[in-house]
Amino acid sequence: MTNFFTVLDVIGLVLLSFYTLQVLCAALLPKPRRSSPADPHLRFTFLIPALNEAQVIEATVRNLRRVAPGDRVAVIDDGSDDATSVLVAALAASDPDVLLLRRVAPEARQGKGRALNWAVTQLLHRLRAEGADLSREVFAVVDADGRIGPELLGEARQVLGDPQVMGAQARVRIRQSGQRLRPHNIVGQMLEQQQDVEFFITRHLQVLRSYWHTVALCGNGQFMRASYLAAQLARGRDPWPDVLLEDFASALEIRLAQPGHRLAFLEHPVTQQGLPHLWRFSRQRARWTQGTLQCLPYLRRLWTAPVPLLARLDFTYFILGPWLNVIIVLTLLTQPLRALTGTHGLILNPAVGLTISLLNLALQLNWLVRYQLENRLSPGRLLFTAASFPVYGFALFLSLPLAFKNHFTGRRTWDKSARHAEPEGPAGGQGVTAAPSGD
Repeated sequence: MTNFFTVLDVIGLVLLSFYTLQVLCAALLPKPRRSSPADPHLRFTFLIPALNEAQVIEATVRNLRRVAPGDRVAVIDDGSDDATSVLVAALAASDPDVLLLRRVAPEARQGKGRALNWAVTQLLHRLRAEGADLSREVFAVVDADGRIGPELLGEARQVLGDPQVMGAQARVRIRQSGQRLRPHNIVGQMLEQQQDVEFFITRHLQVLRSYWHTVALCGNGQFMRASYLAAQLARGRDPWPDVLLEDFASALEIRLAQPGHRLAFLEHPVTQQGLPHLWRFSRQRARWTQGTLQCLPYLRRLWTAPVPLLARLDFTYFILGPWLNVIIVLTLLTQPLRALTGTHGLILNPAVGLTISLLNLALQLNWLVRYQLENRLSPGRLLFTAASFPVYGFALFLSLPLAFKNHFTGRRTWDKSARHAEPEGPAGGQGVTAAPSGD
């Protein structure tokens, strides 16, 4: 038993070392410089997968038409049984650049990836019929509650001015609901705040991944070149694979399709609603983790295809993430058993143990301080954010066993995120760090 605990502890230390190195690199390395000029001739088609999105769909379509009046918006109604299609049809009736694409049973509600593949096939036929230059056409996936500003499209034109860039991902930010802080909603508001912190950390990791062109595509704010999508479909390969993390898998497909393909990161954000419910949040993260588990077969292709070594290592680390997290959780959960049985794992010098504990704390404080420097939080909001870390960690802890349970029992249900109506504000949908209101 002692040997088992020792192995767990050694692996845990190695993983902590990897994470520390990753954080240091993300903190110290500057953003890669861009040399390609912007392409003013790029045309965007926004894809909005929608299933029962009547609460938010009108505001999202209007935001995109206001920000990009010369481009198209295509809403993919994936079998909604609310007023989603009626609302979009009314917008399309007065605006020829708003398209309603409807999927019906039994094809509908088969997952976001299948809906996107189907819609892109339809739209590529339309573009070819119009004689469009597919190298200048870009599809941008936006969630039904997504909001963007015009600066994002300007940055996308510059990044996609590089003909080797096949995909790009915008930074994601969370719009806070702005409700008064009450005992019944404090956990929900903590989770909303931590989701924005999470995407803030993701932003730094995405900048790091820009160096070896492995930027993770996250679905909302995902840009993909039409010529690449057409080539993938012509090869008989779906651009968005049929897994629960189809966005990340789509990035893998881009890098595996050709060695020269690149993935880029966009600093200007797309904003979205948070999930202010503990169980819904845990179910969403369980879906993401299960989707990562489904990507395990990609390891063979990664290590046999002509992919650069650093890109292979980065993708591999991400794909193995759920399994590595299990090891870390086991290291923590076995502590009571060790105390009861009097067995030990790796015995460290007290000074070394204290150093590791302080290092863990420093890593969390690093992100909190950086988040504060960017957002200039009020003292109350700063304390609220710091107090939210344990709640967020507990929610992630709940999601891990659920993901493995669903994976090994074959459950592949898409647990859709719930939306709520909100005022149709400025295009960018800012206000992501508003302080909680008191009485």
